[in-house]
Amino acid sequence: MTPIPQIGGERRAYRGLVQPFAAHSHRHYVIGRVEEGERDLDLNGERVRIAPGDLIVFNPGDVHGCHHASDELFAYDSVTIAAETLDGACLRFPREENREALRAFDDLLRSIENGDSAEILERALFLASCLDAGEAYAASPTAHEESALRVFAHLCGHLAEPHAIAELAVIEGISEYALIRAYRKRFSITPLQHLMSLRVECACELLSEGTTPADVAAETGFADQAHLTRVFKQRIGTTPAAYRRMAAKGGIQE
Repeated sequence: MTPIPQIGGERRAYRGLVQPFAAHSHRHYVIGRVEEGERDLDLNGERVRIAPGDLIVFNPGDVHGCHHASDELFAYDSVTIAAETLDGACLRFPREENREALRAFDDLLRSIENGDSAEILERALFLASCLDAGEAYAASPTAHEESALRVFAHLCGHLAEPHAIAELAVIEGISEYALIRAYRKRFSITPLQHLMSLRVECACELLSEGTTPADVAAETGFADQAHLTRVFKQRIGTTPAAYRRMAAKGGIQE
């Protein structure tokens, strides 16, 4: 088990399980994915068969227990999140494949492995928002939308500066989770993901004007040229240097 102080939880990986688990509950959230084997899960009085690739979601207080249901040993990866980190939100146990949440889970595990504190918090909050049951929006569909718009404007006006979800939330006087939900609802992306996209757009303009990749990295807030190259290629499909050469030859339609 690996502590994750950014979300008040832990990364937990289980392998080779055959033992049953008696009905119990937690005071924290659990989000996990089955890697191997099948189990019959009893969740709040309902039985569900879980199999490889399935996400497992427990809210604080959810009563659950399980027993083995296949010849293959059971294995799964999970992350726990403190109740206060998610404002007591109600997450839904997926009844069908949720590709967005599965990708978000993988992204979170990678962030934990890389040890990026700011990224861990945002990706954990984003994952939870992909599984949010949505009651909070039912009564107020535009809750905190103005905060999301102000944060967007702030990012655009301070493109090269470092930003953290916690600091942005404090400025708006709302929780980190409320900010992530509102921003994702408005822009279909998280603030820091959006920031990277905005930086790449600015980088494209500078490269087209002939600015060197090293200078572009410095002007757009990337840690160094290698960081710019990695993020740029993920979004544009080529390196900054190659993009600059193509622009010089007139090969890019802006």
